Amino acid sequence: MFYKFMEVNLRMKSRFVNDVVNIIWLYKLSASSLNVTDTEEMKEIEVFVVNLKQPDCPTDLFSFIDTNMPHHIVFVLMHDNSAMLLINYKDWADDTHTKFRIRQAFASPWMPIADLELIVQGQSLPRIYDNFVAQVSGIGEHKAGSMAEIVELKKQIAAAEADLQSLEKRMRKEPQLDKQLQMNKQVKTKRLAMAELKKRLEIIRTKN
Repeated sequence: MFYKFMEVNLRMKSRFVNDVVNIIWLYKLSASSLNVTDTEEMKEIEVFVVNLKQPDCPTDLFSFIDTNMPHHIVFVLMHDNSAMLLINYKDWADDTHTKFRIRQAFASPWMPIADLELIVQGQSLPRIYDNFVAQVSGIGEHKAGSMAEIVELKKQIAAAEADLQSLEKRMRKEPQLDKQLQMNKQVKTKRLAMAELKKRLEIIRTKN
């Protein structure tokens, strides 16, 4: 079905063949099945169980599926007696509602299948989806409608942390004292900027 309805290139075909045993469409979560409201942007949330041949399957396969599927998806990845959750936080690429744009991918740790849990919380599909993202990512409690901003801030913080670590590493290796001092000033500035991002994130996450 994926081959039929998606433009699957050779690299993706090899992912399906080499990494996946099968994909099971486990649940369709809709407004009628959950007795909640939906929106034009979100009519269904699909739950796919993916049995893997190896636990370290590259996640670009699931990004490919998620980008091209017309609904939001929660992946339950399974290997032997272990499982993990994968969810790509995404929105529509444009007003045509034909293709998604993935903002950030989140995954839980591998755990025994019996320990895997995802709680349905919310009175609308978007709120339920945001709570799924919060549970899988570890974001936790957050205000309704704030998930997009939280995900963007977490992305900025991760990039800032990587940039800071790179600068600190270069500073430690720099033999010239004057350049070390210049880099140290940059490090302090970046730390302040990152602290401000984290402060904004904490404010947004504060419960109503």
